[in-house]
Amino acid sequence: MSLPHLCFVLPMDADEVVLAAAPGEGSPRGMRGRSKLASYVRGNVGRALRWLRCSFCGCGCGAEYRCHDSSGVGRFEDIAGVYDFDARKLGGGAAGSPRIFSYSELYIGTNGFSDKEILGSGGFGRVYRAVLPSDGTTVAVKCVAGRGDRFEKSFLAELLAVARLRHRNLVRLRGWCVQDEEEMLLVYDYMPNRSLDRHLFGPAATASSPALSWERRRCIVSGLAAALFYLHEQLETQIVHRDVKTSNVMLDSEYNARLGDFGLARWIEHAMSGEDAPQMEVSPSPHSVRSSSFASANYQFRLMDTSRIGGTIGYLPPESFQRRAMATVKSDVFSFGIVLLEVVTGRRAVDLAYPDDQIFMLDWVRRLSDQEKLIDARDRKLPDGSYPLSDMGRLIHLGLLCSLHDPRSRPSMKWVVENLSGNCPGDLPPLPPFLALPKYVSLTSSSDSGTTTNGTDSTVTSMSKLYCTAEGTTIYLTAENGGSHHRSTGLFDNSGSSSHRSRRPVVIPSFDTPREISYKDIVAITNNFSESQMVAELDFGTGYEGFLDIGYGTRRLHVLVKRLGMKTCPALRVRFANELRNLAKLQHRNLVQLRGWCTEHGEMLVVYDYSPGNLLSHQLIRRDGAAVLSWRHRYNILKALASAVLYLHEEWDEQVIHRNITSAAVFLDPDRNPRLGSFALAEFLSRNESHGGGHHRVALSTTSARGIFGYMSPEYMETGEANAMADVYSFGVVVLEVVTGKMAVDVRSPEVLLVRKVQLWKEQSRPVEAIVDRRLDGQVDRQELERLVRLGIACTQSDPSGRPSMRKIVSIMDGNDEVLMKFEHRKQSKEEWESRNAAALSLVRRLHALAIH
Repeated sequence: MSLPHLCFVLPMDADEVVLAAAPGEGSPRGMRGRSKLASYVRGNVGRALRWLRCSFCGCGCGAEYRCHDSSGVGRFEDIAGVYDFDARKLGGGAAGSPRIFSYSELYIGTNGFSDKEILGSGGFGRVYRAVLPSDGTTVAVKCVAGRGDRFEKSFLAELLAVARLRHRNLVRLRGWCVQDEEEMLLVYDYMPNRSLDRHLFGPAATASSPALSWERRRCIVSGLAAALFYLHEQLETQIVHRDVKTSNVMLDSEYNARLGDFGLARWIEHAMSGEDAPQMEVSPSPHSVRSSSFASANYQFRLMDTSRIGGTIGYLPPESFQRRAMATVKSDVFSFGIVLLEVVTGRRAVDLAYPDDQIFMLDWVRRLSDQEKLIDARDRKLPDGSYPLSDMGRLIHLGLLCSLHDPRSRPSMKWVVENLSGNCPGDLPPLPPFLALPKYVSLTSSSDSGTTTNGTDSTVTSMSKLYCTAEGTTIYLTAENGGSHHRSTGLFDNSGSSSHRSRRPVVIPSFDTPREISYKDIVAITNNFSESQMVAELDFGTGYEGFLDIGYGTRRLHVLVKRLGMKTCPALRVRFANELRNLAKLQHRNLVQLRGWCTEHGEMLVVYDYSPGNLLSHQLIRRDGAAVLSWRHRYNILKALASAVLYLHEEWDEQVIHRNITSAAVFLDPDRNPRLGSFALAEFLSRNESHGGGHHRVALSTTSARGIFGYMSPEYMETGEANAMADVYSFGVVVLEVVTGKMAVDVRSPEVLLVRKVQLWKEQSRPVEAIVDRRLDGQVDRQELERLVRLGIACTQSDPSGRPSMRKIVSIMDGNDEVLMKFEHRKQSKEEWESRNAAALSLVRRLHALAIH
């Protein structure tokens, strides 16, 4: 059969043999000395072998050559390095980090900050519409009003927080401007549909204009929940927004939610997220503490140092009204619950037009709950029959759970996201009788302890058992009253007036965004690429460790320098530029963080954060007496990896198809926290907004299958068209590697492919313990083992339509086995499997022909 051009890596004893398969069954055209090559393979199985056929462009340029004969037969010439990369494109705007705008271009773009261009206003200033004179792009310019520490701190907090955030449901910061130490301006993407409150309560919600449909409302709250989950759990440092409300929820051209206004945002180390939670018999989370250079450098914005409450009445949680109170992620959960209720009921959180007992919308809905009339709270502007009553009631119920009086009883945003996505079947936890609990605002307690007046302890205890995964570990408890010893002097901070003080410059702290690093510095930190500092063979290159000075030499980061080979391959250089341009915009705690790059002297060097540890592949395959990776670490690594891939597929502005998810692409720090790297093959695709953020397939323009043999899905090897399901297949192979401790491809085994080996074990009805890595010595969780084996098999089904999406996988790994059952289809016959996997079997035969044993 005729196969597409393929590139794959065959792992053998933790080293890699790199091979490229040409069309047809013969050798690649232009390859010389086949017998010599076969001899080299036999004698050097543990080394990297490269055939002279470029895996990117298909032109036969190999590592150091380029084919100049259109026929592609046999003629090679040395060429100089090709450089096609403008590092300035990473400097700001749409291509990368926020940039500095000149005051003149913003002045011109807003027509002199004309009142006609005002989009909205708030406590910290006005927002103007601007058309940039440079390229005609429409943006939103936020002018921070007022002077003094309060306004400056708000400006810097928003700038520092949003500059590093990358999520499709957050407003994207384009840059900033500080003019004569007087004007402080932030430049954002323009949201044509303005803010959510305008559609719910403004002129757009009148009878002359149709209200937001139920489908759009549901999409909006789902997007907002995803944004808060990202802020709370998917970043290096936990961010508490502290001002979640409908006027801060912007709507893009497709009515997707974009959370904005981070002027009150604060962050907290993840270590504090569990210090006040009840102790549970659970193992260390994959999200255990890592040092955050971002938080340590900008300590003045850490939540533990915040002594004053900020926010909006109606959205502020009740605990905010107490002395020594400190906002936590549960404060954001409360505010989200209020927004959710506003979206469903069509009522403002606070409305003085109603009778006294209905001014606070929350108290009104709670009273309807006690009367078992929740559905009466629905928005009457929605036409009858345009929404399912059961779905309406469920969302009101969910809003009340999020806005429970005691923060310990509120769910986490992760749990909320799971419910909104439909991955948590069954009834929601029951609501308590609100008549026995305090109303929304209750200032009767004189306690200074920082606690709030709650119902009985038994109520809190009973509620605390409700948000659990199948394995019994809670997923909703976070920090309460995180240890602040500062006393609040009032509900709001009104200390902004400082007209009597002399003005001082507004100092913009370092963002630690990716930057160009000189070759001289690279040589210094790697000791001239010394073998003693070589730590890994990576995709198309070698990794060296070192220490990089940042922040004008005030801090040192442990970094990994990836030195790419094949430096003169034109296509590889283009891909190198694309990888940097896109990877600089990703931000997730389980992705390798890019620090910089260097292209001097014809080199292609990439610098990442590095935590001394090891590759996951080394931990799984090593037989040298090293410590065995425990079952708890293995399970948590896979959970974190699934979260990272979900972020790539669905939660960033563009969809990212990684195409290289392998155990060798996962870095582990000393605490066994994973980081997915190896983005050299990744494709960054514009997202089809009409899908509303759901899972969808997007085929790549390329027709060449490029990846690592044993991890590539059958349909991808056949057609070269990769999509999210191809990544799911690769993830499934990693799952099976983690469970079995065996390589994805082992030519010394009768069944070369691990995927087929596990399927045969299952078909023979062998006990699941026969599959697990023997080095674990039976120290596994039987239920989790069964779940992972079933999940690995489901992800590696030959038919891509039978595989779960990454969102489903995340839910399954949280314990939702009912979701997994939907993807366990009929058994596949041997003939059918071999037919779908013909490309892989053909390559296996070639390995045998090369006498690799």
